[in-house]
Parts: sequence; structure tokens; C-alpha cells
Amino acid sequence: MILLIPLFAVAVGIGLIRGGRISNLAHIKIRRPWLIFLSVLVEYALIYLMRNTSRITQPLACLFLFLQYLLLFLFLWENRTLSYSWLIGVGSFLNFLVIMVNKGSMPLSKTATAVDANSKNMKYLENGKYLTYHILNSNSRLRFLGDILRVPPPVQSFLSIGDIVLFLGILLLIQDIVAGKSEKKAS
Repeated sequence: MILLIPLFAVAVGIGLIRGGRISNLAHIKIRRPWLIFLSVLVEYALIYLMRNTSRITQPLACLFLFLQYLLLFLFLWENRTLSYSWLIGVGSFLNFLVIMVNKGSMPLSKTATAVDANSKNMKYLENGKYLTYHILNSNSRLRFLGDILRVPPPVQSFLSIGDIVLFLGILLLIQDIVAGKSEKKAS
């Protein structure tokens, strides 16, 4: 997500203001980083399949999403000793929950169609090929956890409460590591 770059910059800035050093990032030990890599790979494989084949079905998309989140949760469990990893886990779980109760599809604000009408993603959504999202409707469950919070231009995106909690966890973790104040280090 494009928001991760400024988030990382802000987190590093806060860590430096707290008296830290960027080099502290090199000292953190991440366990099983391949789990997060596989999680992202599953996500991109699903996006590729949705855009390039008509054979992908909602149950198959749901299975891919379940696998993606399983790998993510395994990664978070392996790195649970990192400060604020629990907050990242809570944000991820909120996203997972709303997606799973909506059969593998994240509810998306109705205003997204007006804001981003000409994007490729919106075209895929309108053509029924973007199975992991649906426009918020009366059948959407846990609507308040969907992508309903608009990020204004230049980003023009939508976030969920889970995204905000997740991003807050990432920001706090990175600034804590840069500041050298992270009491919990993975072993």
C-alpha cells in the first residue's frame, strides 16, 4: 500500500526525535520472514488469477484469503515478542474477521465508485472479477469494519478500522525500534 512509505518515514522520524538511530533497524531479529513473503505472494497470486481468468470462484478466492491470513498470523505469532506486534495482530484480525463473515469479500464504501470510477480495480469490481471486494450493501456484515474511511487526495483510498489499528501498530513498532527502546526483542 502506498500509505506504508509515509508511515515508515514518520515512524523513523519519531524514533530519531526520541534519540534513536536508523541503524537500530538492522539489529532487530525477525523470525521466519519467509512467512510474510508467502502471505504477500498468495495475495498477488489471487489478484493475478482474478484479473486473468474467468475460472476463479468466490469459494476459491476465500480459500486464498484464508491461506494468506494464516501465513500472516503465523508470522505474527513467530514474532510476538516484538513490541506492538499484538496491535498489528489485532488490526489484521479485524480485517480477517470482516472478510471471512462476508464470504471472502471486504465491504467497500459506496463512494469509492465515484471517487475512483476510472481505475482498473473499479472496472474489475463492476465486472464481478474483483471477488475480494464488494460495494457496501444491505447484505454486508460488520459493515463498520469494512473499507469505509476515505483517505483524501493525493492518495484517494479507503481504509478500514483494522487498517488503522494495523498501521498504528507498525508505526509504533518501527519508531520504538529506531529509538532503541524496544524492550521486547525476538530471539
